[in-house]
Amino acid sequence: MEAPEDPNARQVVCSTCFRLVTEPLVHVIPAYNADVGRFVTTFRCETCWLPSLEETRALLEATADEAEIASVAVFFENHGVLVHEFRRGDPAPIVRKILVEMIDMLRSETIRLSIGPLAPRDEVELHIREIANNEKLAEAAYDAMYEARPHSVRDCFDDACGYLAQAISVAKRAGLDDEVARLTARRDHIIKVYDSQFRGIG
Repeated sequence: MEAPEDPNARQVVCSTCFRLVTEPLVHVIPAYNADVGRFVTTFRCETCWLPSLEETRALLEATADEAEIASVAVFFENHGVLVHEFRRGDPAPIVRKILVEMIDMLRSETIRLSIGPLAPRDEVELHIREIANNEKLAEAAYDAMYEARPHSVRDCFDDACGYLAQAISVAKRAGLDDEVARLTARRDHIIKVYDSQFRGIG
């Protein structure tokens, strides 16, 4: 049953139906993002959260991909719920089993995650500028791959991936999941281009 809406609460957009709801009615859950090949933080309204969570549970149970499993553990840790077995380096199947149980705890609302505090506006703008600067340098290095002498192509590639890795790191610290997804997809594209067109040159 939905709680009465607080007119002074923050407004949040459901990631599925794009309905605008107040923060107390929002469920913070992991969901799979095919663009980046991992689970990311999403916001769901009272109508959408259970079907989305069931999909997440099914996908998590079915995967043997260690990176995908780790991304669910990282999701929980980003929201203050630490997974000891993940930190200890236990095998992925063991960690996955625990994470599935934690998904069930989300479903029963034994665990209810919050969005968390907003970063100060100046801090957010600083993060955005830092991301943009690293992305600009990455794109310049990527463009340089096509003009570089054979022995320098790898250096340009490494620079492009390095700058994007820095941008991704900043976006993660800032909680900008959409930026993380976008930048990760761009990095993966550059890696594919390098592997198909430049690997072995020089």
